[in-house]
Amino acid sequence: MNLYLKLFIAVFFVLALTGCFGEDYDVGVPTAHLYFGSGDIQLTEANISWETQSENVHEAIDDVHEFGLIQDEIKVSANQEATLDFKENEKNGGDIWTDPEITAVLISDEKQIEIDMNDLREFRFPSEKGNYVLEVIFKSNAGSAQYVGNILIQ
Repeated sequence: MNLYLKLFIAVFFVLALTGCFGEDYDVGVPTAHLYFGSGDIQLTEANISWETQSENVHEAIDDVHEFGLIQDEIKVSANQEATLDFKENEKNGGDIWTDPEITAVLISDEKQIEIDMNDLREFRFPSEKGNYVLEVIFKSNAGSAQYVGNILIQ
């Protein structure tokens, strides 16, 4: 009888612990952050197409360049180092993005400058001074999200 009780308790604990592994990693749209010098600036969401079991978000901005220019100005120095990071959407929890594809570009009236980032998403702003719209695109298996910032390179 004692053996059956121990076996029952062991099976109960195994089944109870396996229930802990069934967490929901269904994550929402991440937030994009730009780290440089002394600051952390959250970039503004623009075009979003994100679908998971718990969230279905579709937002569209017609003119992303104009939308970026009306955001608060982010002043940076020429050749300044910066890091781009993404955080979990705290209202939904979790930050499981499998191999997201992240691209960033600076756009002015005259040209477009691709931003080359390393594996840690570190990069340098260009040496050309002026007003730019930073456009960041985050693509994952849940969809895509576009972020913008109004960058003034001094």
